Amino acid sequence: MSKPKLNVVAIDGPSGAGKSTVSSELAKALGARLLDTGATYRAAAYIALQKKATSEKAFERIARELDFKISRDGKTLLVGGRNLGVRLRTERVSQMASFISQFKGVRKVITSKQRSVARRCSRHNPVVVEGRDIGTVVFPDARHKFFVTASPKVRAERRYEQLKARGVRVSLHSVLAEQAKRDKRDSTRAHAPLKCATDAIVVDTSEMTIKEVVGLLEKHIAGKT
Repeated sequence: MSKPKLNVVAIDGPSGAGKSTVSSELAKALGARLLDTGATYRAAAYIALQKKATSEKAFERIARELDFKISRDGKTLLVGGRNLGVRLRTERVSQMASFISQFKGVRKVITSKQRSVARRCSRHNPVVVEGRDIGTVVFPDARHKFFVTASPKVRAERRYEQLKARGVRVSLHSVLAEQAKRDKRDSTRAHAPLKCATDAIVVDTSEMTIKEVVGLLEKHIAGKT
């Protein structure tokens, strides 16, 4: 008898593809909980920066001390009971998160915590889980898998507009360059690299609105495509 699929919607993809917004809107549409796994690494990175940690052992120790829960409304990751909000969204934290996520020990600890949170929530509600290795490593037994992507140019433009809206002074050229470095780092790291699961549905959002993407995912989940 085959193992039953977990009540999880796995959404993977590179930065700037729109997966965070898509995941949030899809969770609302499905009445599901939302787990942003990128935020778990950002939380570790945020604390590592605060503590001026520099070694793999220090990063792993920080990861072990983290406590994750999803808020009662199902929308927000709480770290030690707190919503760290925009503090996890700075460029400095983003770069540190990408760096520390390369380490096997850190990934092993945080992956275990991600599984625990999502499994606990999925007993009663579906859980939309967003990240870069969800369908391949964290939840290979997820009921639904999607790989949300977009062209490098479109992804960089989206990130550029986000940063400008936050008042960050940056050029599109520098965003494109940083994105290329991060893509290479994420896709070539030794442990749990970014890649599309063989059984995932690929969705290119380059010329789609958020509403169109969410609608397409809903149809696939409902078995209408």
